[in-house]
Amino acid sequence: MLTRVNKVLIGKDVDRTAALVGGATIATVIGNIVEGEIVALDENKAVLTAGSTVADTDTIFLCEGTGTTYDYTNESGTTVTSARKIIFSDPIEGAKVKTWNGNSYSAKSEQSTAISVSGKTTTSGTEYILRIVYKDISEHPGQFVHSYRVVGTGTLDTDMAAIVAKVQAHKGRRVNASYATDTDIITLAARPIPDCTTSVNDTDEFSMVHFSAFLIYVDSNGNWQEFNTSITDTARSYGNGTWEQVRDMEKFAQGYKGVFNRIHFPIVKPDFRTVKDATYDLVVIEHDKSYQSPDNQYVKQTPLTTVVAIPVPSSGTQMASLLAQLNPWMASCPGAFANVSV
Repeated sequence: MLTRVNKVLIGKDVDRTAALVGGATIATVIGNIVEGEIVALDENKAVLTAGSTVADTDTIFLCEGTGTTYDYTNESGTTVTSARKIIFSDPIEGAKVKTWNGNSYSAKSEQSTAISVSGKTTTSGTEYILRIVYKDISEHPGQFVHSYRVVGTGTLDTDMAAIVAKVQAHKGRRVNASYATDTDIITLAARPIPDCTTSVNDTDEFSMVHFSAFLIYVDSNGNWQEFNTSITDTARSYGNGTWEQVRDMEKFAQGYKGVFNRIHFPIVKPDFRTVKDATYDLVVIEHDKSYQSPDNQYVKQTPLTTVVAIPVPSSGTQMASLLAQLNPWMASCPGAFANVSV
């Protein structure tokens, strides 16, 4: 039985190869497509002519040229040299396209929190505590805490700077701290999580630090009391088309090729095509696929997702050439989809 399958095609910043004009055969594609080039093909796997509609071909494929080439001799003795291995999308049937959209790259941003102590005074001998409660730990959301304590000297700037110094001296800190004496504000800025933002081969899924901060003091009865004028949070943003997100999409799609082991030696898997620190525009197509199930005599459908990621900023014609093929065809589908631009 088929289940939801994701296919991810990852391009490079290249121009459309001159030989890949509308109607060019798959043999021409294999012999001329360059690494990272993405092309739309018709139902016969010839290059889709820009302006084609579902009346011309009710099914299309997307393909990506890889970095692997080979020589091939067919049964008639014709030899093809330096043919390029191609990754194909699942067939995209016009009548079963549900949605398609383009998503331009937007940068991620980490959470930051500003704690104002303007107008406050500290007392010598009183304990002051900065508590940071982390909410992104899936095992214990809201239960993982770092606390930083100082005993007051009676000078606000000195005591707040001491708390910040404690944070910065902590090797396991998940935020960076600073204190501005002119505004009396402690700023906490989340740090990237190294387990998922270091390499394309990171095991963990991309995530970002999420926290709440509290500045308190211990009163004469041993109770905690707030010590701030205001606390202002700036929320984290995952952005769109970051290399970490594209890597994760590529990683999850590898499961449909039988790649499940990522932690036990030996790890056998293809090299990632995502490039660390690259930024990507995305085109996403949600569609169904018809198939004949062996357990009955009627045709079933299963949901599929096809994602195209192309790096930006771009000096090549890769995205423009692809959208020139796809926009008219998508507009002619029963869903009459609007043109996409990124």
